[in-house]
Amino acid sequence: MLSRFSDVLQTAADVLAPPATRLEDFQYHWKMIIHFYQNYDDNSKVHIEDTRIPHHLHQMLQLIVEEEKEQQGGTVGPCLEAIVQRSVCLLDALTALAAADRPPGARSLALTTGTALLRRTRQPCVNSAHVYRPLQRMLIQCNENPASPTEKEEVELLLTLCGLVRKEPGLANIFTTPFVEEKSSLLSIPEDIQRLIPLKSKVQTPKKNPLFEVEMAPNPMRNISLVRTNSKEDNGAITTSNSSVADDNVSCKSQKTVYEDNDKFLLIDLLLSYLNSADNQVVLRACEGIMIVSSLPEDDIANLVTSCSPVCETIIEKLAEKYKSVPLDVDPNDVDHLNITWAYVAQDFGDKGYNRFHGYRELTSFFSWLDYCDTLMKECHPAIASHLSRTFRAQFLEAAGELALGSARSATLAAALLAKCLRVVDSQELINEFSNWLVGDGEMSEWPLLLVLINNCLSDDHDLTLETLRFFETIVEKGTEHSINRLVLSRVCSRGYYSQQPVLEEDERDRLNDVSLWRERERNREAMKQLQHEDHVTEQINDILQHEGLETKEQPDTENIHRIINSFLLLLPRAVLSDPVGSDYEHYIHDAQRHYQLWLDVTSNFSWPSDQNCGDNTASSTHSYDSRPEADIHMNEEFQPLHQTMDHKDTWIKDHYPMDDNNHFSQKLVLRTRDVNTTAVEEEFDEGPFFRMLFKLLSNMPYQPYQVNLHLTAIISKLALIPHPYLHEYLLNPMLPTSKKTPTLFKILQDVARRLTMEIPRIKNYKKVIESTRLQLMSEDPSYDDRGDHNQLVESLIVLEEFCKELAAIAFVKYQHGMHMHG
Repeated sequence: MLSRFSDVLQTAADVLAPPATRLEDFQYHWKMIIHFYQNYDDNSKVHIEDTRIPHHLHQMLQLIVEEEKEQQGGTVGPCLEAIVQRSVCLLDALTALAAADRPPGARSLALTTGTALLRRTRQPCVNSAHVYRPLQRMLIQCNENPASPTEKEEVELLLTLCGLVRKEPGLANIFTTPFVEEKSSLLSIPEDIQRLIPLKSKVQTPKKNPLFEVEMAPNPMRNISLVRTNSKEDNGAITTSNSSVADDNVSCKSQKTVYEDNDKFLLIDLLLSYLNSADNQVVLRACEGIMIVSSLPEDDIANLVTSCSPVCETIIEKLAEKYKSVPLDVDPNDVDHLNITWAYVAQDFGDKGYNRFHGYRELTSFFSWLDYCDTLMKECHPAIASHLSRTFRAQFLEAAGELALGSARSATLAAALLAKCLRVVDSQELINEFSNWLVGDGEMSEWPLLLVLINNCLSDDHDLTLETLRFFETIVEKGTEHSINRLVLSRVCSRGYYSQQPVLEEDERDRLNDVSLWRERERNREAMKQLQHEDHVTEQINDILQHEGLETKEQPDTENIHRIINSFLLLLPRAVLSDPVGSDYEHYIHDAQRHYQLWLDVTSNFSWPSDQNCGDNTASSTHSYDSRPEADIHMNEEFQPLHQTMDHKDTWIKDHYPMDDNNHFSQKLVLRTRDVNTTAVEEEFDEGPFFRMLFKLLSNMPYQPYQVNLHLTAIISKLALIPHPYLHEYLLNPMLPTSKKTPTLFKILQDVARRLTMEIPRIKNYKKVIESTRLQLMSEDPSYDDRGDHNQLVESLIVLEEFCKELAAIAFVKYQHGMHMHG
């Protein structure tokens, strides 16, 4: 009964005195704010949170948001229209409060309210002069005082404006110096606002605001007419109930603008000033804003950023500073274990428990900034990306290279840091700059850094050798066509390693098949076990071939791949093998298949010779992946062809040994053999500094630490996987005819195996030592490396054994791929 009576009374009251409209409420709160400042004592120390100002501003914002929900077709409601028409000078008032900071805390409140207004309204009407001019004035409040207590609010305002510009790129022109009012008007509070909010404080000229570092023509706005553009034409246009709003609007123009040399893009330049903030959250927000602005699709804005803004230089300079701040005594092993992204660095810094090792904070800071540079490179406009990559090389890589030329300690750390840098970056521009910086474009002797790094691998300091090998391993993994050509293929592509052999030298595999030797070995028990081992390996190979659909009966030419695989798997005698059964060989095959497919994808667009065109003048095509000596592609026309005509698939796998003593070749870097019955005069093949270093380390395997040998063989395995016909021939063809002085991978492996076979049996209980060492290595116990009782000789034996399995698997996978391609 009482509720009904109350409703009746309320209805009667509404008839006599209708409730206020939203606009009336909006004007009421505005008048209350004016009333407060009309009676405000400038000497009062009352904080603004203790006044009603926050409440009134909040209510005004709520009214704008609520009325916008009811509007249709993108029309502007009465409350927002009042701001656009400037009948309610809210934005100008916020600018005045931010400048004066009266009462204390008003600056933070004004910036927060301005940010909320732009974020919470779907159509903030930034294209209106009565909206963007106060925003331009508010920009000069940003970074007025370094490390100000309101820098969070300042950077949030800038980030909000960046978001608006991303939605409508044409708005970017509003925040470039040609479209900004003259400085005197920006530094002064409008007279009507001074009368409404009479504050004694005046706006001071900011010392570090980029707007005040250039000279501008007076009143450029007078001659500019900006028109809002929208891809949806009339459907997305903003309309108002009063035509005077449209008349007063001076909105952003998306037409191409001709900028002068001293012009500025205020948003990005202001954001740069927050990169040195002590608050990491502020830095992150500034980074987000820079990324948003850099990704704008407009070419004129991108050109303005690259030509008139120091953004690229500032970002890379900061990266170089963080790199130099890493302590020289940081453990290189700790570098490789880091997994840092720029978005989460602030959380790490906020937790003291994350300081897990010496130099953690410096390393985290550096790699987080590198990740930001990499992300920015992938997101920004191509023109900015190009400029940023050039700056990356000039200001960072060149400086980092100087550290690699220093002492052994600094060179070790530099190699570890650069390897990690290249490993974590994804943008192709940065990878290209890394590669070009290392290998250059001229003669190899013109690039001392590369030669220094190669020499560091041959240092007596095993730590330096290990870290530099890791760096080269990363270079190969992330290799570009240019870097692989320069570093690996520059000498191999000449096929200067190839030499006609009229009489084949007897090698260890031929000796095993010699009848007289076989009869002698048959009487020896260990020799019989060796034969059984070889038969077992052959059976395994046959099983694998049949499992992969390459049965021996159907493919008689698979005899060649048998010879290749046997050459690697039987390199070491059974007596010293740690795993005679070879149970993990299939694992190596599956691993090689996966990695080879990755290389095929990476090099699919490289301009390398394919197996179809690597033989220019041969009578029939020669496939490069058959793992046997290939025909000389430089055969003279007047000589008889080396090959006999055969089916395409047969050609792919047949041996091409010289069948006629009258066949002579002309080969680059190899003198033509005029008479095979006389001593051949040949030029010595120069494998290049990179392969020379690898082969020297490989021959020194028995005397090197396990980790060095592991990374050394990993590099060679990756090189063997590269789908280049001549590199494949050079590394994976044990029967390749070469001169005695020409180093090849298989020759060096034979020499190392021979030495190990002689030295290992001299160890007491060597079989048990081999077995126990293998168990420890395969267990991957992290404490194993810290022990001092390592037997390097046995460790190198196990590494060589597994390396031979890996090479055999790679040769088989390439053979399999070639058969499928030509089947």
